[in-house]
Formats: sequence, structure tokens, C-alpha cells
Amino acid sequence: MVISRPRCWHLAFLTTVLNLLLWFVLLLNTGTSIPEPHPENRILLSYEYADHKLSDQTLEPVITGLSSETSVSTSKRNQLQTEDRSPQENLDSRTHQELSVLSESHENSFPHQEQPEYQSKDAEQREVVRYVASEGVLDKFRLFKKHAFAKTGKNWSNLSQRNICLGSQTSVDRLHHLVDILSGWTGPLSLAVFVPDIELAIAKRYISFLTKCFPNIDQQVSFHLVEPLDHPGVYIHEALQEFNPTQQLDCGEYKQFLKQLLAYRSEDMLEWRASYAYPQNLLRNVAKSGCQTEFTYIPDIDMVLSPGMDQRLENLMNSEEVQRCDKCAFVIPTFEIADSVKVFPTSKTQLVEMIANKTARPFHQKLFNINQKSSMLTEKWIKIDENPDQEIGYKVEKYIFKYEPLYVARADTPQFDERFIGFGMTRNTQVYEMYVAGYEFHVLANIFTNHAGFQTLSNRPSWRAKQQEANNAKFDEFAKELTAHYGRDPYNMIEKLPKMNLKNIHVAYSKSTKKSNQKSAK
Repeated sequence: MVISRPRCWHLAFLTTVLNLLLWFVLLLNTGTSIPEPHPENRILLSYEYADHKLSDQTLEPVITGLSSETSVSTSKRNQLQTEDRSPQENLDSRTHQELSVLSESHENSFPHQEQPEYQSKDAEQREVVRYVASEGVLDKFRLFKKHAFAKTGKNWSNLSQRNICLGSQTSVDRLHHLVDILSGWTGPLSLAVFVPDIELAIAKRYISFLTKCFPNIDQQVSFHLVEPLDHPGVYIHEALQEFNPTQQLDCGEYKQFLKQLLAYRSEDMLEWRASYAYPQNLLRNVAKSGCQTEFTYIPDIDMVLSPGMDQRLENLMNSEEVQRCDKCAFVIPTFEIADSVKVFPTSKTQLVEMIANKTARPFHQKLFNINQKSSMLTEKWIKIDENPDQEIGYKVEKYIFKYEPLYVARADTPQFDERFIGFGMTRNTQVYEMYVAGYEFHVLANIFTNHAGFQTLSNRPSWRAKQQEANNAKFDEFAKELTAHYGRDPYNMIEKLPKMNLKNIHVAYSKSTKKSNQKSAK
């Protein structure tokens, strides 16, 4: 062992000498001025920088194909990431980044790496509506997948400082109603959109179109997507790939543009799509959960406030009367407006005149009159003169089963029960739970919403009646669960259930609609 030590010392000395000679040769090589055919693609090694420092003077301009904004944001991000690193870590990191940029520049110089123009346009649409098929959250029954905030309103954070958020839901074919509902709403709007199959691709294009045409949609609305697992959404569809965006109509023809997009749905899809059970309670919950305000308002997308009434609601929520009641719901009466009327009423006085002229009536008055019967609109509401200084009219004294008013309440109201899919027992079961939980309902005296068109039986196909019957059969179990959960039964529902016999009630529908469906199926 003692004899081997000089040999080790000699080997170490020779290694050091050889390293010094190699370093000297490298310095001579870097000092030569040999022209390079592609200096921008030359790999810059760490030994080419004096004192192992990457200074601005030693870096040559590199064409990366990135925009100036991207380069600036990347530079700022890199600067923040290097603050907590050691000098050697910074050196290694920056050298690696430089090599990556140069390599990317080299790859982009080849023609076969260029992307077609269409894909760049499609990339712009992905920036508007974000969707990743492998992401999303399943509902409790594992039937649907939810993609929250696929597109966030640009002014969402500021608008969410208000008192009230409007939460709504829609299928793609009714998405054009968004323009109308925002005519009477200036606050945040959380919208859940049902997007099975190609309707996801249609929604992507149409939302992009709406946000470019209507600044208030771009600023106020946050979109959430919900797709069924048995017909998952298709983000890029072959049929729509052929659609030329330059041929789309101008912003004033937004309804016609949607019709053009919907025409790409195949006959096979339409065969199951019309009667597919629409998960409206799930969609309402998704929209409501997207709201970040103290109070929420959950109308359907075709129920429109008259301009200015949203601000009156906003002011009302600041009143002492509202603030001191945690379990109060403030009911907004809803009225159907005849198709012959082209402009919605802007005041209660105008509305009452229209009711007298039979061009307006309470929503569902002829088809489902218990919808708002507890609000006593014809008995009390229309007889109260309009008075902006007295926004709250009266308290609902008698709850009638299947009462389903629109209302503004604190956002912690019970969820809409998602076992009810399709039509029937959707909104009214949530109101029933509120009643069991001890909520009070107060009818507003001056503010109301408008719904275009009178509802008739001809609007009710046979498949809708079957969905209602299926949901009626689920109510007994739901009512018993509520009684057990809250420990009270103020409506004496458990005793009434056998007499109601909801499981065996047949729902009326339009016979003519059934015949037309049979003909189209043939």
C-alpha cells in the first residue's frame, strides 16, 4: 500500500497536464474563424461562454417561430423560476433551454413540419373553449361527465363581487337564447351546456362565434360542458371539418348560423337525440356550483328579465330585510308573452295591461297551473300597484305541492336532485325540499321575468310524457328520504303518498305529435 501511493500521485499529475493541454487546444479551435453555413442552428456548448456565464453579448438572435408576446412571457416565467436556484443550477437550466430553442428552430426549418392553415384556426377555437376528453368529473350515478369552466368570462372575477349570479342550463340547439337573456342581465352568468356527440363540436364553434360577436357574452358568461358517457362529446368532427368558417353569417344572423351548424347532425343521431333524457337537474347544479356569489338566481335560458330589473334585484339583496333572513327565497313571477308581441314589457304596469288584453298570462297557467299557484299571481300580485320603493310584496302563506317558482336566494339552498332525469319532478322537487327544510317564500311586487310564447299541449310529445311518468315513480322514495333527513313532514306527505298514487298516474301528451313522430320514423 505504501509503494502504490507515488504511482497514484503520478497518475493524478499526468491527468491534470492532459486536461490542461486539451483545454488549450479547445481555446485555439474557438479562436479560429471558420464560416458556418447555418450559424443560427449551431449548438452552443457551455465552454464557449467566458467564466461560465451566459451574458446577453454572447447570445446570437435565434429564430424560434414564437410570437413576441410568447417570448416575453416565457422570459418572465424563466426569470421567476431561477430566483431560488444556485448559480450552477441556473447555468445548467439556461443552457438546456437554449439547446431546446435551437433544436426547435432547426426542426421548424424543414417544410414537412409546417402545420396546415386549418389547424391554426382550430387552435384559436381551442383557446376559446377548453375540453380534454380524459379529464372531467363524473356525476354521482356515473352517467355523465362534467367539464367546469371550459370557457371563463373575461370579467368573471370582478363581476363575481356582486351579490347575485345567474345560473342557467341549455342544450346546444337553444344556445342562441343566451343573447336574449343577457339583454336583461349585466352580472355574472354561469351556463351549463349539454354536449352529446357532434353537439360538442357545434358548441365549440358557436361559443367562439358568440364571444366574438357579443362582447357581453365574452365578458359575463362562464361555460361548463356536460356530456353523457353513452354518447360522449366529439370535439373535432369530420363533417364539421369541411365547414368553411369564412362562409359564416354576420353577427346579426346568429340564429341562422346556429341552424347551419345543427344541420351537420346525422339522421342516425337525430333518431335518438330528440327523446334522449335531458339531465336538467344535473345541469342546474353544475351552473349553480359555478356561481361564486352570495346569492343565486336559476332560471331557464329562455326566461328573460326586462332591462334594469337585475340592478333592482342587486340593490334589494343589500336591504336589511333580506340580510336578516338566511332561509328566505324571493320569488320572481314568470309570465308567458304571446308570439304576436315583439317587445317584452319593461314595467309591471305594461305587463298588467297585456294580461288584461290577453297577450300575457302567468307561466303554465293553462297547461300546469299549480306551477305558480302558491304565488297567487292573479289573486294578489296583479292587484298591487307598481312601487319601486316596495320591492317585496307578500309572503307565500300556503305551499301547494309541485310549486316551482323562480327565485333569488342564498347560494347554499339544497341541490336539485339528480335522480330526476328528463322532464317531470325536476325544479319542483328542489322547491319541495326547501319547504321541508324550513324556507320561506316571499313574492316580489314589481320584478318579473318573460317567457316567449304561450305553452300548449301541442308542445308535449309522447316521449316527454313517458319521462314524466318515470320521474313520478321515483318521488315516493325521495319524499321519504327528506322526511328522514330533516326530521319533519310539514306537508304530511308520507300520509298523502298512497292517495296520490304517483306511480300509476298517466301524463297527457299531444296525439298529433305522436303521429308525426311515427311518420318521420317510417
